[in-house]
Amino acid sequence: MRTRRLVTEALSDTALELFDASGFDQVTVADIARAAGISPRSFFRYFPNKEDVVFGDRIPTAEEVRDELRRHLDGHTPWGALRDTFVVAAEVMDGEAARWKRATRVICHTPALRARYLEKHLAWTGMLVPELAARLEPGGPVARLKAQTMVNTALACFDVALETWADDEDGRTLAALVGEIFGFVDIPHT
Repeated sequence: MRTRRLVTEALSDTALELFDASGFDQVTVADIARAAGISPRSFFRYFPNKEDVVFGDRIPTAEEVRDELRRHLDGHTPWGALRDTFVVAAEVMDGEAARWKRATRVICHTPALRARYLEKHLAWTGMLVPELAARLEPGGPVARLKAQTMVNTALACFDVALETWADDEDGRTLAALVGEIFGFVDIPHT
């Protein structure tokens, strides 16, 4: 199992380098396989398609993001809990900064990948909104609207931080950028 994981990561790194240098649409599976020293058929033993090389299992599931939010809700405002949730995700990404920066650049410059990433956002929104709405003042639809606004604003903050970090040469961490950008938004304590 460990060997498969190492091969998958090496293959992904090779593909991301090619995508980042030449563009996702210009690189074929045959190009990736050739650069990795394997056959195209072997490529498909590790990834069902070219898009999965970029995403793999790196992006947290909606359930994982929801569970992280739950850890931060007690003792924090909903906005503070969202910030802390995304700071934790950023810290994980900072641990593999080169890989994540490359993947972020590829996703941001490829419309089909950007659309797939936005699908993840929709799944996260579907899990996070009910969690926040339950913690906000009672009132049904108003609490849900507040929660939707906060979650979508948090995702926008995270995206701005990601795009800035992916091209950043100053060595700032993603976690620091996330904290800074979340601070630009003034959400009243609710």
